[in-house]
Amino acid sequence: MTQEQYWKELYQLRVHITFIELKLEQSEWYDRAVKILLAVASSSSIGAWALWNDYSWVWAGIIATSQVVGAINPFLPYKNRLKAYSSLINELEELMVRSEFQWHAISQGEMTSAEINKARFEIRSLKQKALKKHIQTTIPTDSKRNNKAEELANQYFATFY
Repeated sequence: MTQEQYWKELYQLRVHITFIELKLEQSEWYDRAVKILLAVASSSSIGAWALWNDYSWVWAGIIATSQVVGAINPFLPYKNRLKAYSSLINELEELMVRSEFQWHAISQGEMTSAEINKARFEIRSLKQKALKKHIQTTIPTDSKRNNKAEELANQYFATFY
């Protein structure tokens, strides 16, 4: 019973790591998209305006949009999430390695139920501390990425266990 509970905790840790990795990829994509939009708008709009004088209203709109995006960019959460998610992933990966190492002793029956239970709650406690340390707000829910994280966690365990 306690072995199964430890295994479920290990599985959830892998799902959480993968989910955070997917959220990090999403944040990187948004951050990159905003930077590209600003770079393209600022470097091409003035030249394009001069070339296509007939469509000056389009280029004026592009410039205005880039100015608005540039003004709100510091307030978008993606830059903060990049740093927080990266640090959190590193800490959770270390916890995963230690937990997987401990799984061997658990699966071989070398630990008592009380020791397994203690190890399981240690995973929970360290995961919670890492979340508190790196995430100042909440992690946005995302069922699509959560489903993908579970799928990837299943693949991970099928490959290594």
